[in-house]
Amino acid sequence: MSEARDAIGYSVSDGVVWITISSPPTNALVHDLRAALLAAFDKATAEDASAIVLQGAGATFAAGADLSEIDKADVAPTLSDLCNRIEASPLPVVAALHGTVLGGGAELALAAHYRVAEAGTRIGFPEVKLGLMPAGGATQRLPRLLGAAHALEMLLTGGPFDIETGPADGLADLVVDEDLPGAAADLVAAVREEGGATRPTSEIRRGFLDPRGYQQAVAERREALSGAPELAPREIVAAVEAAILLPFEAGLAFEADAGETCRSSEQSRALRAAFVAEHRARRLDLPEGAPLPELKRIAVLGGGPLAIQLVFAALVRGIAVQWGTRDPAALREGVPRLRDVFDGFVSRGAISEDDALDRLADLRIGDSAAMAEGVEMIVHAARGQGDVPAPEGIPRVSAFPGKVRQLGLRFAPPIHAAPLIEVIVGPAAMPAQIVAARALARALDKIPVRVQSRGESIASRLFAACQRAAEALVDLGQHPCEIDRAFRDWGWQRPPFQTADMRGLEELAKRPRAKGARNWSEILVGDQRLGRAAGRGFYLWQGQPSLPVEDDTLTALLDAERPPAAAMPHEQMRRLVFGAMANEGARMLAAKMAQRPSDIDVVATLALDLPRWRGGPMHLVGVYGLLSVRRAMDGLDHPDRAFWTPEPVFDELIKNGRSFEALNG
Repeated sequence: MSEARDAIGYSVSDGVVWITISSPPTNALVHDLRAALLAAFDKATAEDASAIVLQGAGATFAAGADLSEIDKADVAPTLSDLCNRIEASPLPVVAALHGTVLGGGAELALAAHYRVAEAGTRIGFPEVKLGLMPAGGATQRLPRLLGAAHALEMLLTGGPFDIETGPADGLADLVVDEDLPGAAADLVAAVREEGGATRPTSEIRRGFLDPRGYQQAVAERREALSGAPELAPREIVAAVEAAILLPFEAGLAFEADAGETCRSSEQSRALRAAFVAEHRARRLDLPEGAPLPELKRIAVLGGGPLAIQLVFAALVRGIAVQWGTRDPAALREGVPRLRDVFDGFVSRGAISEDDALDRLADLRIGDSAAMAEGVEMIVHAARGQGDVPAPEGIPRVSAFPGKVRQLGLRFAPPIHAAPLIEVIVGPAAMPAQIVAARALARALDKIPVRVQSRGESIASRLFAACQRAAEALVDLGQHPCEIDRAFRDWGWQRPPFQTADMRGLEELAKRPRAKGARNWSEILVGDQRLGRAAGRGFYLWQGQPSLPVEDDTLTALLDAERPPAAAMPHEQMRRLVFGAMANEGARMLAAKMAQRPSDIDVVATLALDLPRWRGGPMHLVGVYGLLSVRRAMDGLDHPDRAFWTPEPVFDELIKNGRSFEALNG
């Protein structure tokens, strides 16, 4: 507690109490800091003073609470207690905002009577991304200031908004380019001249001036969310509606009750686990705070589709690219195709024509050796470039499939949009290459996951296990479309057999199966069902864009190969397939290919599109219960016993009453 008290600066000058939050790096509002802030406000109101200024030291005003506190019982003072105390202050409170003001920090700003902000300040409420509600009254205060439409835009997107534009415009009474403390003092002086009145946000009604428009905005958001599975957005809409219908105190109680419903939900647990897992993965197991080079210019060596995608992804993120090949024809063909990609984005309105021209101006092309000069990093996009000389100390990595001796990158498609890079650390990888990979991921705004292998990726192992498990259920008499329905109804919009069709069945048909098990992709390929590109596979693919349609003739083909069986409950299908994927994850952990279970879940959600609000397979088997999953796999009467036999770690965790989360470290 003494450390928290030290983190709160307190001074009095010219009748103004200055309270400063100084707890780097983000001034997070953990319990002890909240208690120290509350004590500072109690002290301030006992002073012979005329106003209070609340400010933050360092890079930002204040951020939200520590995630580790969310599952603990609320201990006073809660964030709501603190916000209510600030709003009830008999002295006018001015919040001086700068940096990125998120979550609890934004709630403190709303509870203050006046707000002054530095130009460029961004404010947001990211709780919804974690399956949570704001906990300090934001669903009641924000609509009073902005109305329902703008409040819901801020609360439901979860992103930070510029305080001078868009939905956040109007939150600040004053925005200044410099000297934020001086501006806060000026605002205090102006309030004094007008009588020194407080201005509790709970008493403001400007957001309620158009009740019909308010309710219409609520109704539109509710309708837009009617088919969505996530709980928190629906509860936020209900709380914003309550703001105009209920007295303020009742609205706060509504928010608190809805917040507890969200906090205790499996959805929120999965989303919080995903957030922590992604944050942990980004470090690539490098030392905390290790400096990263700023990548302003990279070389991409090699021609072909992969090179085009890499060049485009870098250019649109503002990274200059030197694109080199040893075959001039590859560039003569590739550059027009790159321009076509930019033209497509311009025609869809994803980027302006001027921006496209600016990005293309950052492209140089030429011979590989020349293009390798003057860059901070070299990315090999094709074979045959490994002997290109490079300046000493410039890290080089490979991005094409195949064996990896040093360091490889596996981008989830499409490269410009998908957020995942698997960083394949080979046996001869050098630390500088890993640092460069992390810097590239940061520059491309992607999440890197470290994989220790000679080229194999976590995504490929998980996908193979998923297909093998799903096809085992077909062996046992289940219909592929019914298996997909079990997952689609659960929230996975890329279920196993639909995904197989989209990837193409010919490659999957080559994968071996145990004696007595069938490779159903191979059987379909033999019937000229090759997948989506051919118009039929496990589904018929019709229309434009092509959509999967169940094919009655598939049933006859299946029944000719194996007898149908009684329908398996959907929950049992999911338990078995996710159990098999987690079992494959356990094998990767045992081989040290994956560093921790949470890395496997990151790949599952980002590469296989498992819904984040459900979680990846390592998290899911904990939700189902490891003992239950183990019994389901043990009890499956299928010839591929080596695949279905649970790894020893299942028994170890069950014996100690733990789940895979305990292995994340």
